[in-house]
Amino acid sequence: MNKKIKNIITLTALAGGAMYAFNKFIDYTASYRGLTLEDEEDYYKWRNGTIFYKKKGNGKPLLLIHDLNPIASSYEWSKTIDQLSETHTVYALDLLGCGKSDKPSSSYVNYLYVQLINDFIKDIIQEKADIVVTGESFSFAVMAARMNQDSIGKITAINPTDITYNVQSPTICSEMMKHLFELPIIGTFIYNLVVNTKTIHRQFTDKYYYDDTKIPVNLPDIYYESSHLQGSNGKYLYASILGKYTNINIIHALKLITNPIHFIITDAASKDIKEYRNYNKNITIDYVADAGYLPQLEKPEAIVNLL
Repeated sequence: MNKKIKNIITLTALAGGAMYAFNKFIDYTASYRGLTLEDEEDYYKWRNGTIFYKKKGNGKPLLLIHDLNPIASSYEWSKTIDQLSETHTVYALDLLGCGKSDKPSSSYVNYLYVQLINDFIKDIIQEKADIVVTGESFSFAVMAARMNQDSIGKITAINPTDITYNVQSPTICSEMMKHLFELPIIGTFIYNLVVNTKTIHRQFTDKYYYDDTKIPVNLPDIYYESSHLQGSNGKYLYASILGKYTNINIIHALKLITNPIHFIITDAASKDIKEYRNYNKNITIDYVADAGYLPQLEKPEAIVNLL
């Protein structure tokens, strides 16, 4: 065999081995502190995977759904759930592919989460529930209400995604990105490089919080650990988001549903947020000043009062 080819094969093997070792190192170090462990944990054996959730309080059911992001989880509601549970039976779940829920190595599409919401209400809550969502998860709530309006009451959305973003469909470029991240070793390696402690800290300072001096010291680390549970399998959700597989055009459904819709927006909200009213005149909007993308963590009292 040509010496040059041998060298290429050797270097390739060494590079693959180094990436594999790095991935295993991240798997261990990301979760060894156990920051996401809790005393009480409930699980819903859903048909597409096991779903982690919390239940607390008594009263009218309220389902809390975090933003769609592999670093996100039900911890997003940790500062509000106690107060909300004084007047509601509160459920906060980890979406499939997030937190302590299963993270199957498959494609994630919008309809998957629509099914999850409707099935969770039917099987676990077992009565009509109001929903509070963040960001892109608003599209799931709208489509779930369109499919099963009798099971869902009021929908509150914190900083919903720009409506034009939901319309975007997969392209050749986004498909290529999706397949790259799904590769067994190199895809995991790239995910671990992209979703690291520095980028998550930057996300909190640049987007999630308006005042970065209020960010709890361990909060970004909790999000980092959450994103790397189950061997960094969060990469599959990340790949589907990049591939625009989780997008869906909700305009038609938004026109047809009769559920009360309430937006809570901050300085981090889309500039085109009022465009939603072109399709549903009944949307009410409240504004929380001096708050980032996640006011439920930064200004929980204000969110509880608005809910």
